[in-house]
Amino acid sequence: MRRRALHFVTALVAVLAGCTEDRGNFSQYPGFAEWYAAHPPSPALPSAAERALLQKYRPRVWLPEGHEGPIDFYRDYVAQGELRDGRGALISAAVTPEVLNAWKNDPAVVFTHLPGGLAPRARIYGRIDQGELKLPDCAAALPVTFLTFNLVFRHSGLPMGMPAWQAALLAPLADLDDWHQLDHYTALTLALAADDAGNLAPFAATFQQHNYLRSYLLADEAGSGRLALPPDGRIAVDVALRSNELYPHREGRVRRRAVSFMTPEAARYLVDGSAPPRLAADDVTLPAREIEPELAFLPPADAFYVFQGWLGERRALPGRDGPPGADYNTLPPFKSKALQLALFYWAEDQSDYLALLSDLFAHGRPRDLAPAPFSQRLARDLPSQLALAACAGPAGA
Repeated sequence: MRRRALHFVTALVAVLAGCTEDRGNFSQYPGFAEWYAAHPPSPALPSAAERALLQKYRPRVWLPEGHEGPIDFYRDYVAQGELRDGRGALISAAVTPEVLNAWKNDPAVVFTHLPGGLAPRARIYGRIDQGELKLPDCAAALPVTFLTFNLVFRHSGLPMGMPAWQAALLAPLADLDDWHQLDHYTALTLALAADDAGNLAPFAATFQQHNYLRSYLLADEAGSGRLALPPDGRIAVDVALRSNELYPHREGRVRRRAVSFMTPEAARYLVDGSAPPRLAADDVTLPAREIEPELAFLPPADAFYVFQGWLGERRALPGRDGPPGADYNTLPPFKSKALQLALFYWAEDQSDYLALLSDLFAHGRPRDLAPAPFSQRLARDLPSQLALAACAGPAGA
């Protein structure tokens, strides 16, 4: 009986962690090498104009009571730890940005954070990417500028809304607040296009949440699939209790439906709340204070984004190892930010999205994705002036 119970708990840990076995570093997943060969990360920092754009639209950040908040990746995290090679031999006990970047292409190296007593400095990291949104029945693609803001946390915990019986089983095995070291996938991406006057203005936002994303169109008032865009353009986000996931700001304690991976079954739960996955664990937000992190910049080619090794301690239980760089945020076929915007655009009670997602899984691996149906859904709801910017007539006409 004890052995059966242990096997059950081990399986539970694996499922909650979103994996069933240790398959090595996610950076080595098939398709990443090809993606980066075709889209080499830039070694350049944002220009002065790009920094001004990032500064203008940086999000407002709300933390729960008692939350340490975001930190400085190099000062508060990397400088407090050691780097070892794949055999465990010490590379450096005084890791600098230069040292970390010298080893960023080795998937076997492991950085272990050893927290010190230094008070953290709150930072948010901004970068700019260019892309094209291909809309159905359009003669040309819509040029889009993507502003991505990453927050960095010392560690990530399991969702606060997980059932009590799950928490009771896992608590004796591991720290639920410190499930794995480093949480830097927590990100908000804004999509900007030229307005009638030729100025860039945001029209959509995509949130990274666990191993999937969610996109919203921006409007004067919130509605189905839409977020209200404040007059100053700065979207307010809530940091979830324990897991650090980002959600649109709402006052009070709010339970947010959450899953580990986006599947047809998981999507049904997210969209209409029915048939929750057997081991669903929702996030909870309870914003208590707004902070103003310092906006910082790193080149897209920096180790923060593209480190192939482990940026956190390797631990015995599945799913507790540290992550690779922040740019390994989704499967290789979904790396295009324009595709992410369309693929993860959905709202509550939209059954047509469930049908499209089921078709995607029915037709094989994600690399076989046909993006047109997802782009069609997005185009249907785009503001007419954006559609006219790329099409001879209204999008989808």
